[in-house]
Amino acid sequence: METPRERQPRTNPDERREHLVRAALRCLVAEGHAGISVRRIAKEANVAVGLINHYFGSIDALVAQAYETLASEVNQALVARIEAADPAPAARLEAFLTGYFSPVTLDPDLLSPWVVFWSLIRHSPQVNEAHERTYGGSLVLLEQLLSELAREEGFSIAKPRLAAIGLSAMLDGLWLEWCLNPANFSAEEGLEISRRWVDSLRRGAYA
Repeated sequence: METPRERQPRTNPDERREHLVRAALRCLVAEGHAGISVRRIAKEANVAVGLINHYFGSIDALVAQAYETLASEVNQALVARIEAADPAPAARLEAFLTGYFSPVTLDPDLLSPWVVFWSLIRHSPQVNEAHERTYGGSLVLLEQLLSELAREEGFSIAKPRLAAIGLSAMLDGLWLEWCLNPANFSAEEGLEISRRWVDSLRRGAYA
């Protein structure tokens, strides 16, 4: 027999949804795929199981919202660094790269939820939609940063979107490699690799 739950304070629907999303993220960090459980998340949130369906309709919808929440928070942190930087395009791109190789993203605890999210992209339309929105937004940002740099410094990027995809893929690969084994390279070395990649653009890699 389950023990009675503590009475939860009355909150509005947005606060309750946020509470459930945070509980889902904690479960994914702690247990990976095993954390995708209505009962497990409800227990973590200290709410009745039925509230997840009430507020989200399905576990997939909750996981998709958790994906979008985490991705948006990372993107917003990077954008804040860009906006706080010198307005010169080189400084803005440097702010993005240094932010990427900071604890904003280099957090081993983020590996489990991201692996879960990526594994569901092909199987869950809701998770796929969340991915398309957040990944699409990050590509637009990178394309803008690279295009501004090219205009300011007078070099050519024939297809800025492809350059943005290339940089994004390299950063994702470095992030995954670091999370799997942080001893392989330091944040400073990851930043150096990224700076060298940008220098290759300056020398005509995507001209």
